[in-house]
Amino acid sequence: MKGVILDCLKNLVSTNYGTEKWLKVLTVAGLPASQPILATSDFDDKVAINLIHATCQVLNISMPQAAEAFGDLWMNNYASKIYAAYLTNIKSSRELLLKLDSIHTRVTNTMPNAKPPRFVYQWKNDHTLIMTYSSKRELIDLFMGLAKSVAKYYKDNLIVRKLSNNQIEIIFS
Repeated sequence: MKGVILDCLKNLVSTNYGTEKWLKVLTVAGLPASQPILATSDFDDKVAINLIHATCQVLNISMPQAAEAFGDLWMNNYASKIYAAYLTNIKSSRELLLKLDSIHTRVTNTMPNAKPPRFVYQWKNDHTLIMTYSSKRELIDLFMGLAKSVAKYYKDNLIVRKLSNNQIEIIFS
């Protein structure tokens, strides 16, 4: 997993709960307190997933709660700055979500070891989109949190519902 994701997680915990909590997350995840988390680094998927689960455990929050907090920070502080060029002409959550697969492909095309999640789209009707999430990481809850945060970022009203461990339903109103 790309370090930028874990850097965002570290920032979320450190800023909202304090550095001591982040150090405890590292310990619970089986990492040394001195473990550097650099946006430019690559991390083994197991390490990354352990950090996400350790965050939930240490903060005593559910995965959906952690995912929504992460999504908000990601959209407002990371993606909006780091990936601004990809977001410039996008005007709505619908537009961003429908371009997410191609954005992932373009962003990671030149990154060694990048394995971003992939998405398949299926319209149930004019207002209901089924997104199939494909990743060995199995972080559908994180994707749900991000989808909800995309709606907040664009000030759109969406209903996001988990259908399975690899599908979400998004209702645009």
